[in-house]
Amino acid sequence: LSVMVSTQLIYALSLILGYTRQTIIIAFFLMLMLMFILIFLTLPIFTSSVHPHPPRLSNLKGVYLSLGISLVAFIVLSNTVWVWHHGYIILGGSNWQDTPMHYEIIESINNGNFPPQMPYYAGVRMFYHYFVDFHTAILEKAYDAFFPRLIVVTNTFFIFLFALSIFVLTSYLKNDEAGIYATLIGTLGGGLSFIGGLYALLQGQFALTTNYAFEYGKFFTIPPIFDNLLQQRPQLIGLPALTTAAYFLYRGMQHTGTTYRREIALSGLLVGLLFPFHILACFSAMLIFLLNCIKNRRIEILFLVFSIPPILPHLIPLLRSSSVSGIGLSIKAPWIYYFLTGNPLLFYIGNLGVPLILALLYLIFKSEHRFFLYSWLFSLFSLPNLFSFTPNPWDMYKFFHYAWIPVAVTAGSLLADLKLKLKLKLRLKRFVIPILISVVLIFSLFSSALIITWNLSTNYPAADVHEYEAGMWVRRNTPQKSVFLTWQSIHAPVSMIGGRLRVLGYVNWAYGHGFDIWERAHDVERAYRDNITDTLAVMKKYNASYLYVGREEMRHTDVEVRNFERCKDLKAVYKDEDEAGGIYIFALRHAPSSRR
Repeated sequence: LSVMVSTQLIYALSLILGYTRQTIIIAFFLMLMLMFILIFLTLPIFTSSVHPHPPRLSNLKGVYLSLGISLVAFIVLSNTVWVWHHGYIILGGSNWQDTPMHYEIIESINNGNFPPQMPYYAGVRMFYHYFVDFHTAILEKAYDAFFPRLIVVTNTFFIFLFALSIFVLTSYLKNDEAGIYATLIGTLGGGLSFIGGLYALLQGQFALTTNYAFEYGKFFTIPPIFDNLLQQRPQLIGLPALTTAAYFLYRGMQHTGTTYRREIALSGLLVGLLFPFHILACFSAMLIFLLNCIKNRRIEILFLVFSIPPILPHLIPLLRSSSVSGIGLSIKAPWIYYFLTGNPLLFYIGNLGVPLILALLYLIFKSEHRFFLYSWLFSLFSLPNLFSFTPNPWDMYKFFHYAWIPVAVTAGSLLADLKLKLKLKLRLKRFVIPILISVVLIFSLFSSALIITWNLSTNYPAADVHEYEAGMWVRRNTPQKSVFLTWQSIHAPVSMIGGRLRVLGYVNWAYGHGFDIWERAHDVERAYRDNITDTLAVMKKYNASYLYVGREEMRHTDVEVRNFERCKDLKAVYKDEDEAGGIYIFALRHAPSSRR
């Protein structure tokens, strides 16, 4: 909650005062004052009343377990995100593709791009739910330096919060033992994709650098949740916020006392603040709220009072801008139409594995929380099977991860109940039950073990020393918010290091936000065909002040640098010739103002 409130506060203040370190300091003191006021107002309530439920973290089991899981994540991230290795910056494993986009957002915001345009689709307002990157940008701004390793720390912190939120929810609904199992499954669980790794091992063909846990567009196409926790930054706050909001909502709706009314209000506030961090997670929380209102036959107005107002300031501009840009909500064919392979039953068992089977088995047993958990599970699981409404239908898979939370809770609850459900002699129970639980957990978690080995074994290069130096030169020597014409590459030093904007970045990023990127993609290709007239026309069309010619531009085109050097309308401002072909930056004479 503090992350959400502080980020939104700094955003609001920055719209008025400008996005500066001074604004961040002002927000810090305002947050400090708010914290002391809340402590002063609530302390008498907590000291004068006895809560009917014991504190969920009184024995710290959940904290220790969550710390252990986040430590595993930290080890993986610290060895794969922005690591110097033999003259290259490494973005390995799960972080090879989307993390550069997050760097572009963070660094461009901290270099004058506020309120942000899309750094990979210059000239267009940011539609992406980017506030988790804005939060990281704020931390880096306060540090007042280029701090790319900050992502390792923030990702680890949010993974800790997600693990802890699952433990708290499950221990409230069941007990601490179930909470331990659910937390392991909820953060490290996965499907049966490890079978491919075992088969390769038996055939003597196992390779650590092969991702056996996830195969895009093939049978095992739903990524295990740990893969997303390592690199899907909006999900990193969407998952714990959704879990925590559902926890407080359910507790509050179970009772009518004043204390529980506050929990409904807190749940609503969490959901409302979540919108700019993750729209789909906010939508999922609203759906859970609606289902429980239908079940209880009453609408909790307090939830709406605290959730709707924080959403509106972001929703209204989003709708207005999307209508102007031609991006609207459209219903498409379901996710399964594009991505389901083979028999649907086998597909989902294969991708969601033993935890899904355990969750379905738990339906047999009576539970007072059955509707809450299974309405959550089945509603969010059903959405990708009914239709798609995300700009890129692929992104509907995130609803499987939101449904994974109740899968983990119910699977953990079943494992905790095995001692009661299995009718065995006492001696056999003491021997059989621990072995059975261990085997189930191994088969549930093994896919994440493959994700860890794959991440630690890959060393995908994001930039070499020369590209890093070029990016830092751009950062120090070009006007903020300058637009660069580059190839539509994943890794671009001018943006992920330099913090400047690009005409078009990696096409899947803007395409995933619903933009018709093909005209820009064609223009970028046209600009590098050695026809200087086309190059200048494209730069002027998109208000680009600089032309970048580096590794990707030379690899994908037959560009001749000397043609740009001869052009009277271009001025060479940076040159670094090396054995890899060199890096060149040209400035457009009489360039358009970057302050748009």
